[in-house]
Amino acid sequence: MRKMIELDEYLSKVLNDLRALPEEKMRLALLAKRLAPLTPEEAAAFFNILYNKDAGDVAARKARAMLVNPDLLHNAIGAETCKRIYMASIKLGLRKISRLFTDLPPHKKGVSGYEEEENAPMEHVPLGARRTMSKTSAQHVLDRLLSDPDPVVISNILDNPKITEREVLKIASKRPNSVKIIKLVSGHKKWSRRYAVMSAIARNPYTPPRISIALLEMMLMQDLKKIAKDKTVHPQVQMSAMDLMEERRADKEDVGD
Repeated sequence: MRKMIELDEYLSKVLNDLRALPEEKMRLALLAKRLAPLTPEEAAAFFNILYNKDAGDVAARKARAMLVNPDLLHNAIGAETCKRIYMASIKLGLRKISRLFTDLPPHKKGVSGYEEEENAPMEHVPLGARRTMSKTSAQHVLDRLLSDPDPVVISNILDNPKITEREVLKIASKRPNSVKIIKLVSGHKKWSRRYAVMSAIARNPYTPPRISIALLEMMLMQDLKKIAKDKTVHPQVQMSAMDLMEERRADKEDVGD
């Protein structure tokens, strides 16, 4: 296994290369290419260094944001590679990385759909019509579609220029919710960058734990405290929040010394 300092330098070069690429798909492809020569142990250590980079490191922060959606990472590097990195992270005692490479089901399961009485009639509108309506500029129509269970309808709404953060928060916070819709919001090029949206997704018990754990890296200390005490989220998410709080306290003490 390469020395940690060598992996740190290697990561710095990778982050620099990623920064030069304009599209996320290209960045993921490059990451997969750079990971290919590494052993599973080296790859696990590589990710551990990435996730321990200071929050002020913009390149590292953007790389971590790119990895929030586990499907994108799995598609880029392959399921078998992910499995090997997961096993290596357990062997090396890298809890944070093992959690990021664990595909646990959400703490709660449910079906997204219309629950508010005034919007219930929308269930009887044909799917094709609802998909067309989701592209409208009429705010009152869009408001009635926010609970729609169809991913295409929600995808259209997220891309609709009339939509604001207020509506997106309703989608991200909805309980029950579906994994497909949670992933649409958490991976959206615009809305996934909004702190309030990230926080809502991380705290939703219908969010896959892997997504919530990745989002914790972007959370402020006060929100980590809330998540650590929130018994509605997955236990792994709670533990990850507590671990991250301890890491930040330790880093603060080191700086003080």
